[in-house]
Amino acid sequence: MTYADQAYQGILRRIQTGELRQGDRLTEDRIAEGLGMSRTPVREALNRLVSRGLVEVSLGRTLAIRRLERAQVIELYEMRQILEGAAARLAAKHASKAEIYSLENLLERTRPENGKIAFSPDAMARLNTEFHDGILQASHNRYLQDQSEQLRESLWLLAGTTFSVKGRSKAAYGEHALILQAIAAGDESVAEEVARQHIERSLEARLTMDS
Repeated sequence: MTYADQAYQGILRRIQTGELRQGDRLTEDRIAEGLGMSRTPVREALNRLVSRGLVEVSLGRTLAIRRLERAQVIELYEMRQILEGAAARLAAKHASKAEIYSLENLLERTRPENGKIAFSPDAMARLNTEFHDGILQASHNRYLQDQSEQLRESLWLLAGTTFSVKGRSKAAYGEHALILQAIAAGDESVAEEVARQHIERSLEARLTMDS
């Protein structure tokens, strides 16, 4: 991994954790100091972030974390519906028994106890990522995985997690169960449909947060 790659990943981590938020201004000096490296790789990383649409440049050449309007958030989730639906469809076709077993274990970890989820919203978000990563892996399509990873970086611009919305964690468990049931049964069309519905419910929760 080059220094520019390290700088890129370092900035992404700060976006993911919320240390850097939409609208925050960025300077090469400050980022370089925070990462403990020279300005050259940081400059390369920032240029890459600009090209990826995660950082925007104002008329005065000021750099800032991109602000997403409501319409852009909807567009992100529309693309996520397409990718997650395709991943579920392909997983229903290609998933091995071991991959299905792994998904079943992940799902079981988030099962509500006495009607309640035992994990915090942030912990649920991490388990949710593991579950969706498992479906992507089971799709056995490297290009779909690459596109999904790029989209995820854009989703990191959104503050907080939808699992902070009341009832979302419990609902997501049921939605995940339907997706996994279809994948395990090898039902490609149902797997895609319930995966798309799951992302639609996630968008509804996100828009509730932003309203």
